[in-house]
Amino acid sequence: MALPKLQVNDKSPKCDGTTSPDETTTSPVTRKSLHQNIFGKLRPVPLQYHWTVWHDKHSDSTNYDSRLFVLHEDLADIATFYRVYNNYPWGKVRLRDTVHIFRKGVRPVWEDPENLKGGCWKFRVPKEKAQEFFHEIAILCMANEFQAALEEEHDHVLGISTSMRFNSHIISVWNKLGDNERSIQLLERTILDRLSPDLRPTGSKTYFYKRHEENEGYREAVERAALQN
Repeated sequence: MALPKLQVNDKSPKCDGTTSPDETTTSPVTRKSLHQNIFGKLRPVPLQYHWTVWHDKHSDSTNYDSRLFVLHEDLADIATFYRVYNNYPWGKVRLRDTVHIFRKGVRPVWEDPENLKGGCWKFRVPKEKAQEFFHEIAILCMANEFQAALEEEHDHVLGISTSMRFNSHIISVWNKLGDNERSIQLLERTILDRLSPDLRPTGSKTYFYKRHEENEGYREAVERAALQN
């Protein structure tokens, strides 16, 4: 795609070697900085980590792999995120289906090596606020707001999920170290501090932290994955 031409006040001398009185000369350095400024605005803002969008179609099958589908393999910049996000048919997602946004290379399952010892904060969000809540969580996650809070704990935020329920959504933020209490508390504080005031949970019973190993079926999933490997 051709880049738009930038009109710079770079006046060439007239035939008599003079310039008009109201014309100002723009140096090559200034012209270059102007070009860089406008071209920089045209480029998508890159993300520090690349992300993959997944769709988990709910079923009673124990074969979890048959339920997972990649919607977009590589979100590398914020423009791509919005292209995917804004064109996704959110209103048509079935009850109990889940959409995940995870770091590229990490699958949104307990038995993934990155998730084995982890857990997640789970928020039960009223349906009317769920989409806005998930949007803010997604932006905060990909902008490294959560990751920055956990750097000193050597922990990682690996992904986020939104699972559709009848009158609410379960929105989760997954981290790698489920046994690091300080890391878990820092993540909670950062989520609550960074969310818009009208989206913050109104009571402690509306959200909680759960380690993956505390879920029913965790051990079976891990053992099945070990046999497959």
